Amino acid sequence: MAQLIEALDPFARMHRVQEKETKRPVPFTPMPMQERIFAAVEAGHNRIAIIKARQTTATTGAKMVMHNLAYKTPHEAMHAIISMRDDSATMLLDDSRRWLKDPPALLRRPIKTQARNRIVYEDTGASLQAFTSRSTTGLRSFTPAAAVISEAAFAPDLEETLAQVDAAVGEGLLIIESTANAPGDFFSKLITDAASGQGEWHLITMWWWEHPLYRDPDENVPADFEASLSDEERQLQSDYGLALGQLHWRRRKIDALSSQHKFRREYPACLDDCFLDREGGYYDDEVMQDITVLDHAAIGDNAGREIEAPLPGDRYVMGVDVGGGVGGDYSALAVVSVGTMQPVYVERSNRVTPAQWAHRAVQVASRYNQALMLYESNNHGHAFGLELGYTRYTQQWRDPKGKPWVTTLPSKLDAFDTLREALKVIQMLDRVTWLELRSLTIPSGKVAPEAPKGGHDDAAVALALAYRCLRDVPSSWRTAAVASKGVRVDQLLTKARARRIRAAGLPF
Repeated sequence: MAQLIEALDPFARMHRVQEKETKRPVPFTPMPMQERIFAAVEAGHNRIAIIKARQTTATTGAKMVMHNLAYKTPHEAMHAIISMRDDSATMLLDDSRRWLKDPPALLRRPIKTQARNRIVYEDTGASLQAFTSRSTTGLRSFTPAAAVISEAAFAPDLEETLAQVDAAVGEGLLIIESTANAPGDFFSKLITDAASGQGEWHLITMWWWEHPLYRDPDENVPADFEASLSDEERQLQSDYGLALGQLHWRRRKIDALSSQHKFRREYPACLDDCFLDREGGYYDDEVMQDITVLDHAAIGDNAGREIEAPLPGDRYVMGVDVGGGVGGDYSALAVVSVGTMQPVYVERSNRVTPAQWAHRAVQVASRYNQALMLYESNNHGHAFGLELGYTRYTQQWRDPKGKPWVTTLPSKLDAFDTLREALKVIQMLDRVTWLELRSLTIPSGKVAPEAPKGGHDDAAVALALAYRCLRDVPSSWRTAAVASKGVRVDQLLTKARARRIRAAGLPF
């Protein structure tokens, strides 16, 4: 009997959940997303991040984990469920209250308290409690053994909420789950880092083509359907190993929604699709969605920075954004090929001072055939420029008066508008820069684009400065452009696509 309580799968199967359409109670049969959550918990991961699409049952799976932990613990331990609003937080306990009566009589636990925002077991004192991420005090007065933050991306200040919960839980289990909100926000950065293997978070995803219900039976697929596949559908078939029944289901759904964009948003096929929506985006979706996004595994072995090694016959420009570093603002740099007009190298860090960043920028610029460097000279850039002078690196951008770049409102708009034109020819970007560009919006009452609260724009600024620098390169540099421009770009895209397919594994 103890095994029925200890293991998540048999424990879940003792309960009932509401059927989505009819709301009637049906036996809890774990869905694939829930199985992945259970497996991650039982494998010992204590920091789990879940990015989800609609109808993947991730929230119910995370709640079942908390219910199981509170149910089986022999100690007076508290378990927390956190949501954005007070009403949604307490609603998350509704299932747990219903679940109390589901196990066989011999396994039911005596209840001391069954209130609106908490459940307390009489024999152990263990509890399951609901909190809101809007609270200014959060979990400061509590020490939960485990916690779930639901719809984490929509917390008013996720970075602060997560810091409080992480400190409160300590070495205990912490799960965050959410649909995506805005590209470039704190949640998207956390997910991006987890996807690239950085940090301590174990990432769980489930794309539409992995869901067993998102597929039409073979007998419902017309005989001539394969011949009617578009180039895009054939590419998806190649990328994810899709069956004709899956492609037929996808086409039906797109027709029902009357929008491929809406389909990608509601039923993402990859991480890129999760961050399609944003209000008032500075750069058009039509331009951004055609760019191939390179993950760390798709870029190469140089810490996810090098897209293409320097070629002897090409020339390069570099944009440098200077931050405070040493745990504060990020510094970033971007190198662009004059021959292909494509980014070839990106790097960012918040662990170095402006002076140290000057030496790093010189190292990268020297490697890329003495790249012409444009850096912002105001604020932290003053210390950067001073140190750059000591290095005697002379390939520096200057305006007609011989002055370095100064970031002002007009010059910032000039750089971002120059990048807008360049986006028409850019075919590939690293994921961090792509997300930052997608996140840029113009806040009410302002005229220049900014990153959302909790987000960053350093990589986007560095890229904009690189393309602004590209405008002013000598004409002799352009005539020296490599003739194999198209071939180089196609080869890079092919290699990136192959790495992405290998990293994703088989879809069955």
